[in-house]
Amino acid sequence: MSDLQKAIVTDPHTPNKAGQTPAPPFDICMFVHHEMVNDGRTTRAAASLAAQGWRVLVIGIVLSNRDLPAYEELAGFTLIRVQPRLLRQAMPGSWGKLLRLIVAIPGVISQFRRSQAQVYHINDFPGLLIMALSGLRQPVVYEARELFFDRWPPGVNYSLKHVVRLFRPLEKFLARRTAAVITINDLIADILAARFYMPRPTVIRSAVDLRQLEAPAATFPAGRRRLAHTGNLDEGRHLRELVAALAHLPEDVALVLMGGGPLRVPLLEQAQLLGAADRLFIIPPVPSNSVAMTLAQADAAAVLTTPLIPNNYHALPNKFFEAVAAGLPIVSSPIPEVTALIERYDLGVTCDPTDPASIAAAIQTVLLPDNNTRFRANALRAREELNWAAEEKKLVALYERILGKPGAAESRVSPAAHESRP
Repeated sequence: MSDLQKAIVTDPHTPNKAGQTPAPPFDICMFVHHEMVNDGRTTRAAASLAAQGWRVLVIGIVLSNRDLPAYEELAGFTLIRVQPRLLRQAMPGSWGKLLRLIVAIPGVISQFRRSQAQVYHINDFPGLLIMALSGLRQPVVYEARELFFDRWPPGVNYSLKHVVRLFRPLEKFLARRTAAVITINDLIADILAARFYMPRPTVIRSAVDLRQLEAPAATFPAGRRRLAHTGNLDEGRHLRELVAALAHLPEDVALVLMGGGPLRVPLLEQAQLLGAADRLFIIPPVPSNSVAMTLAQADAAAVLTTPLIPNNYHALPNKFFEAVAAGLPIVSSPIPEVTALIERYDLGVTCDPTDPASIAAAIQTVLLPDNNTRFRANALRAREELNWAAEEKKLVALYERILGKPGAAESRVSPAAHESRP
């Protein structure tokens, strides 16, 4: 291993308890350009494919200063993390993460090659670009979880935005040469089909696996009616407006935020200034399989996403499915995919996420006893359809078309999977 590789990859072959790392080849190599910590969707997908009998490897990248295991066995699949040592202590923020991602590319490509996989399952555009740089010619399944080049508000002048958008035409070029494209909802599937001039991607929603629910990992405060929000405490989720809504709500209504992030301290300070510090509770992130049962302690859930960012406007957030799995009424932004499901199953109400008074009015509506009882019953019925057991069937069927059934004598990569799309 070269000095550069040593700087990029830490202990790439950390042994398992038996003293050996899994030997290649793998059937499926999945890649995510993050640390693979609490990524419920990737964990569910990898576990579902492994449960069918395919050998699955997931590769992630540690872009922060955290020390994480370089090798793990999780739910039937193998996880390897590439850990770039260069620049770990320098350049915080988006530019720093981008540079660390670039530094990690040789280590990622090395792991791609070492896996000897039959199919590479690549998440989001950075992974698609790295896969192209690898020079490997095996079939690729491209999972576009978002509209990668539409993640900024219109008119906002971020220098990184302009650099990233230079690559937009390359996504179309590379996506058209994959064996299949997956996305998270119908609206984005339609957009990508039109944008890439290709057949409509397979929609696999980020639903919760009800078969894997685990006990609550934290206890909510007692004595109040509780609205809960799951996910990182970042901008673009109208968390400041959600906290401000406490000033418009009765004293017996509390807000529980499940997550961490840069807004933690500002939100606590905001609640203090509003005189509502005793009604805001922030709980650190919990394991993905514990989210729904932890959330179920609440009386309602908030799914507030800014419609001002194109990617967010077209989204179907994980927190929506977490609320459904928890059997909770929902207060949501009026974004199309979420609104359609709320109306279809009668799960709650929408509001103007920029207006604390509108948020508060929606919260009071879903907390009314008759409404709360009805929305809860509907959520429990909805989760019988909106769950991972239904979604994984589509994922397994897609891989059977590419690889054949696991263990079958004819199981192999379909020649059609190698063909470029027109």
